[in-house]
Amino acid sequence: MAESGPAGTGYASLSGGRGSSAAETEGRLNPVRLKLALSVCGVRLSERLVREGLVAPMQQARDFAGRDVEIVLPEGIVARCPVATKTTEHSPFLLDVDEDGARVACDSGPAVRVRIVPPPRFYHMTTRSGTPMWQVGTVHAGCISIDPAATCGLAARGMGCGFCTLAQTTNGSGAARPVGEVLEVISAALAEGAAEIVYFNTGHFEPDDGGFAFLEPYIAAVRKHFEVLVAVQIHPPRKDRWIDRTYAAGVDAISYSLEVFDPAVLSELCRGRHELIGRERYFEALERAARIFPSGAVWSDLIVGLEPIESTRRAIDRLTEMGVLPVLSPFRPLDETPLRNLPPPDPDDLGPLYAYLYEKVRQARINVQFLRDLGSAVTPIEARFFAGAEAKLDVAASDLLRSKLGARAVRSLAELRRRLRVRRVSDSFDASHL
Repeated sequence: MAESGPAGTGYASLSGGRGSSAAETEGRLNPVRLKLALSVCGVRLSERLVREGLVAPMQQARDFAGRDVEIVLPEGIVARCPVATKTTEHSPFLLDVDEDGARVACDSGPAVRVRIVPPPRFYHMTTRSGTPMWQVGTVHAGCISIDPAATCGLAARGMGCGFCTLAQTTNGSGAARPVGEVLEVISAALAEGAAEIVYFNTGHFEPDDGGFAFLEPYIAAVRKHFEVLVAVQIHPPRKDRWIDRTYAAGVDAISYSLEVFDPAVLSELCRGRHELIGRERYFEALERAARIFPSGAVWSDLIVGLEPIESTRRAIDRLTEMGVLPVLSPFRPLDETPLRNLPPPDPDDLGPLYAYLYEKVRQARINVQFLRDLGSAVTPIEARFFAGAEAKLDVAASDLLRSKLGARAVRSLAELRRRLRVRRVSDSFDASHL
């Protein structure tokens, strides 16, 4: 990776985009283009920030999930920016504060006013058993992310993905988190208003159910005790009946994330996904889930920069044809992974790809409102910033969904739809004797 970071991150390139109309973007900052650049390059922290402890980087990579800082850019765009890594030492971006608040300054352009999202207060609390709460759940863009497993099931078989650090994650004892401890942390996060969605993102893997049976007790407990949306990211199960059961159990949104579309690259970088699950099984499971869950509640992550752009376009085509939302994350080399020296994509090259994403999702008439904010990835609704004037209605709808009233409406609609449908889904897995 070049020490100077990706080229083209000056402010001339951060306004507009090749997929945008000149009339819409001329002279205006494109906040999603800036988000992409920040996600790839990270930020340096000013001496004042560090000296006053306002955003002090943690000594260990996973303290408070502490190698990222979350900031809110213009237009309400949430960005997770790497800090205190080898890459960020050479970032063209500097995060600083003055009397008027926080700002991101660029080596080749004017500063942009931002808002720093402080770590939630519950990060400084412990559970009844003495576990620091930040070790159980971390908050990003309004979601509390929890992995109750000790490690990645694929990595435990020696078949982990080359870009992932999950195999390095343990919870100390090597055992799964107690359900009660997980509920304590969720309760603390909801009480301070730090999150509105519970997101179970686990590397636990069992071939038959994909890891859902492991998560089911946690999901049941959350549904019993809290009025909150539940999203889950797991591996595809071997049989479709487990997908039916996932919906009936109270999951509002589901992801089976392929990460890489090109078969050769997938087999090279994601041996476990390739050999133990199979590329086509991801698509089969996603297609099934899209028929069960509400529109826009099924997604799959794709990492941009690990395969040719044209391959990512083909992935967008296939996923949107099935009614699945593609979510694109620019590849970010992490210091402790085998791909640490692989250069990230140039943000200036990605505008047309994100414009294409938005156009394909709109053509497929997939709801883009549920999945709206992911700090390190660009969601289809954020991709509207590369699409021009036709995206204006999505802007208004996104603002509504960000409000408490909008979030409550989403929860109510999700429950209504589940009540109307759950009998049929229940019959499906009852008949299969699960």
